[in-house]
This record gives sequence, C-alpha cells and structure tokens, in this order.
Amino acid sequence: MLDELQRVVDALAHRLGRAVAVDDLDFRLLAYSAHLGEGDEWRARAILGRGAPPEALAWLRRQRLGRATGPVRLPADEDLGILPRVVVPVVYQNVRFGYLWLFDTEGSLTEEQLGLAASAAADAGAVCFRDRVVSHLRTAREGELVRDLLSADAPVRAMASTGLVEGGLFAPRGDVTVLVARPLPAGADGVDEDDRVALQAALERVSTRLGDRGSLRLVRPDHTVLVIPSATLRRSPELPEDLRSSSLEWLGESTKWRDVHVATGSPARRLDDAVTSYTQALDALRVAEAVPSFAPLVAHEALGIYALLAGQPADRLGTLGVPAVRELFEADRELFATAELYLDRACDARATADELGLHRASVYNRVRRIEEVTGLDLSDGGNRLLLHLGIKVARLLGPA
Repeated sequence: MLDELQRVVDALAHRLGRAVAVDDLDFRLLAYSAHLGEGDEWRARAILGRGAPPEALAWLRRQRLGRATGPVRLPADEDLGILPRVVVPVVYQNVRFGYLWLFDTEGSLTEEQLGLAASAAADAGAVCFRDRVVSHLRTAREGELVRDLLSADAPVRAMASTGLVEGGLFAPRGDVTVLVARPLPAGADGVDEDDRVALQAALERVSTRLGDRGSLRLVRPDHTVLVIPSATLRRSPELPEDLRSSSLEWLGESTKWRDVHVATGSPARRLDDAVTSYTQALDALRVAEAVPSFAPLVAHEALGIYALLAGQPADRLGTLGVPAVRELFEADRELFATAELYLDRACDARATADELGLHRASVYNRVRRIEEVTGLDLSDGGNRLLLHLGIKVARLLGPA
C-alpha cells in the first residue's frame, strides 16, 4: 500500500510544484513528497517523528476535520509554527481513511488545482480501501488458522502450522511463546462486540511493532491471543505490559473494567505445539484471578506449585481439598494466612515474624494454635506438605 500511496503523492507534487503528504485518521504520516518550496516547523517534525507533534494534534482536532467533505483551507498559527495549508479528506465509498495535505501560503491554489488534489485524494482512498480489504481477508484467514493451531486435534494443528508458514503469515524462528490478555469486568456484564473490536485494535497495535510475519493474532470471546517467537519476548520483555496498557487504552476509561490481566505461557519447541503454551497462559490467568499477588502480569514459569494445580480440572482439583484447611479457614482467617506464610517461608519462624511484624514467640504461639485447629503436627514433613498443598488448592477454589 505505501508504495502506491507514494506514487499518488509524488505525481500530485510534480503536477502542482508543491509538497504533498498523506496522513491516516490519527494524523500519522503515511507518505510524503520531496520538499518543494514552502515548509514549516510542523512538517519537519511530522516527517522526523512520522506524525504530528502533540500540540499540533490538539490544534488539528479543533478544526473538526472529521466533518469535511471536500478541500478545507486551514489558517496559519504562528505560535505553533504552522503555515496556511489545504487539507483534503481521503475518502472511498463513503469510508474515510485519512487526509491529504498541501501548502498554500499565498492562498494561490486554483479551483483546477484543488480539483487535482481532490482527485489524488480519491486515488489515495482507493489504495487504502484495497489495502483494508486485503488486510481483512488476511486477518480472517489468519484467525481461522490460529484457531486450528490451538485445537486439541494434533493433525489439525499440524495442517494449520503448515498453512501459516507456507501462506507467508508467520516466519518460524525457533520456539514460540503465547501471550493471552483478558479484561476483567467490574460487574456481571462481559465482553461485547464493541469490546472485541477494541481488543482487536489493541492486539494489532502491538503486533504491528513486531514486523511482517512476526506474530499471529486471535480474538476469542473473552480474551486475545498473541503468538510470537520466544526470541522476540527475550529481546522485548516489556511486550506483556505493552499488550496490557494498549488493551486498557482501547477499552477506554470505563468503570466497566477492573483491569486487564496478561499471562505468558512457557516456550513451545515448534509452532504446532503452541497450544501447550496457550493452555499454560490460560492456567496462569486462572491463578492471577484467584491469587492477586500474581496479577496483573503473570508468567506460567513463575507460578510454582500453582502451575501444577491450575492444570487440573476443577472437579479433580476439588478432590484434593483437605478438611483441616477448611476448619482452619473457618476458625481464624488470620491463622490461615499465618499458616500459608509460615509454610511458604519453609517454616522459618524468623522470616515469618519479620514479614508479619511480630516477635518470634508470637509466631510460635500461632503455629501451636494452627496445629490444635487442624490436628496436624507440623514437625512432620508429610503434614506440612499436606497442609501447604491444601491451602494452595483452597486459594484456587475459594473462598480462601
């Protein structure tokens, strides 16, 4: 698309003898001609930064260009270093894709020249429209193959992997890792169609930075999926946070959402094994929702014993419950929390006391009380393991 846009821009600049540029709807620069005659600070900064500077963006939004149906003359703004220019909406089949810009310091553009600019803007719109159609087809095909890639059927996964690579949708570079982002509703309402569109946009923003064939994307009913080479994540460990912040931004500052959690699976050796990393990421999300200390960014490799427990079906996990844990929780929640911390710290009374801000004697008193309530002698390694595992199961199942 960019090559075609560049040809449209260069042809118009040559005919009019003026600098020409095309922006998208967010005023990010898509194509621009060589410098011909006039120029200002805004143009220089837009070319260097590939988009309008913040103060210019605010000025542009005040011009209400979204209502324009034809060429619009914009005045100068000396404070911002902006010279007079003409902007023409880039539209095709009633769909607006961006704006075409021309300098017009003297107001000398004739109606004939404005007509040429409008014709070029229409050509640019046709280019953008074709690119959108191709992009939608590519996204749909990619979505179908990624869904198959995450299937429980091994032959289906193998065919999807081959289709993604041979179709030029993904360039395999060693092992792959799956990231999953899930918004957490504040109430009973879940993810609706508008939310899914927002999540798709967030996913596209992050994946665009990864380059052509550098990622695979999928939007599912309540979460998004990003498949990337593990090497990419090692080079850019900030990707989970980028996905989270982008998702929050596109979802908007609404009280509908408490947060967005992003989970990372462990690396899978081959693309057709990505389902394992995906399943691990979903398990990690489950843990993060039940154990807030893991949220909002959680890696399966950091889950410890929870990695083993979260991989169990809920009904199977329920059979691992320990009656003594329930008795402890119902008897004294402070004792329950102390027992967990004490066992997490390998029964180190000093470390437990330091974290709780207590004297060691107080910790010992609580341990004796825990033993009385549960009927378990914590000097016995088997009893410690039983109680510790039971507490972690209770954390996943609730209400602990």
